[in-house]
Amino acid sequence: MIGGMEMCAMQTTAYTITPHDAEVFRDLVTFLGEDVFDQRQRNGAIAKSDAFQRRISEARSVFKGIGVYDGANLKENHNG
Repeated sequence: MIGGMEMCAMQTTAYTITPHDAEVFRDLVTFLGEDVFDQRQRNGAIAKSDAFQRRISEARSVFKGIGVYDGANLKENHNG
């Protein structure tokens, strides 16, 4: 028990991600990183909150960790 909360060990499961799956998720993360904003500033400008930006960065790190974010192991990205 940690901080009054019971902690359970996460059971691992083997997942398979195809090159197409990776490309779809990579394109989604790219879209979120470039075209989606979750905050409006007082001056009316739109921006990404720190929490949203952290999530995008974490997703990019996962893709880099498995070697797909840079596109080297995927088909050409036609979305930019």
